[in-house]
Amino acid sequence: MHHEVSGKQVLTQWFFYRGRDRRCPIIRDRRPYSRPGGIQPAGWLAEYTIELLNVLNVLRLLVKLEPKQADLPERVCAGPSMSADDLKAAASSGTPAPVKKAPKRHNGK
Repeated sequence: MHHEVSGKQVLTQWFFYRGRDRRCPIIRDRRPYSRPGGIQPAGWLAEYTIELLNVLNVLRLLVKLEPKQADLPERVCAGPSMSADDLKAAASSGTPAPVKKAPKRHNGK
């Protein structure tokens, strides 16, 4: 399974952080190596199996939802909106801002 979040492969990252040597993070960021972060058990823990099954189940459910979410950006943009001024006024007063229907697009749809 090659499911990515923020450009990182979820399962690769999951296995990497449960490996024995974490001195060179796969994300190749510039964080300094943490000695406590390098303390790992000598073998595979039972908790790892439970975690892995949970991760795989969540990924399976996310993949199953992908078709339903394909048009999500369009639905959000077509939904109700509020102006920046309304949002600022609501934030300063602590009351909910009025929500207005988004203007209709004229793109042939």
